[in-house]
This record gives sequence, structure tokens and C-alpha cells, in this order.
Amino acid sequence: MDTLLLQGRELIAQTTQAHSDRWGLGTAQRWVLNQDEGRITWSFPDRIVSADAQILGSWNGTVNSFAWSWDNDSIQDKLCVTAAQARAFGVENDVVALTSSPLNLDESQARDLVALAFRLGDCTGLYHPYDGKLATYITFGAVTIEEAGGRTSTFEATAP
Repeated sequence: MDTLLLQGRELIAQTTQAHSDRWGLGTAQRWVLNQDEGRITWSFPDRIVSADAQILGSWNGTVNSFAWSWDNDSIQDKLCVTAAQARAFGVENDVVALTSSPLNLDESQARDLVALAFRLGDCTGLYHPYDGKLATYITFGAVTIEEAGGRTSTFEATAP
């Protein structure tokens, strides 16, 4: 389990840096998650970036509570597939933190669960907006980058 956790942490660091370098992850003017389409979109002055998305869960810093997406009725099932994979792994390997929700966790503990799920789900991107009270952990795949001049490209971060 420790190996998976360390791999997950490293993958998150590597892919976050790659997305930041390539298209500016974390610097968008605004973002929106469309549950019906299962896509996240980031808006910049000169481009729009979008990707298929999954929601792992959310952490409430006011009460130190983490809830998996599969335990949140406001999240469509199709956006909980990766979290459900982590839950299945937890059932198979008797990892209670992957099968129970909500959990009383501090931010560091919540991030460890996210790292495990990220690794187990073979994820290639993580976005976790935090408003000072609530953090939502959203994974995403290959991004489509639509430049203002009409040029479109794709990018997917991969582990070295």
C-alpha cells in the first residue's frame, strides 16, 4: 500500500507540473464541470482547454470530512467510475478508508486517499479547486486545447 501511495503522490506531482507547463493548469480565469457531458473546461484569455473528467471526492476543511464521490447523491454515477475502482480495490484488499464515506480526515490524509485513487485509476491529471473550506478532487484525461486563432491540439501527461 505504501508503494501505491508513493507512486500516486509522485504521479500527481509529475502530471500537475506537465499540465501547468503545457497549458497553464491552475491559472485559468474560470472553470466549469459539466456533469451531463462529463467534461471539465478551463477558460483563458487566449484559449479554452477541456477534458473528460471524473470526481474522486471532496474534503470539507471546516469539519475535516472527506466524502467519496460514490457517496454523494449530487454527483452523477458516470463521474464516479474512478472512485468506484478505488472502492473495489479497497473491498478486495480490506482497505476501510477506500470503502467508507464520509471519513473524518485532515487535508493531508484526504490527499493520501486521492493519491491512492489517482494511482489505482491510472489517472493523468488532477484538478482540486479549494475555496478555503471545500476542496473537490477532479481527475481528467487527455486535454483538448483550442487556441484563439482556431488551432486545436491535444495533450496528455504521462509518467516518465
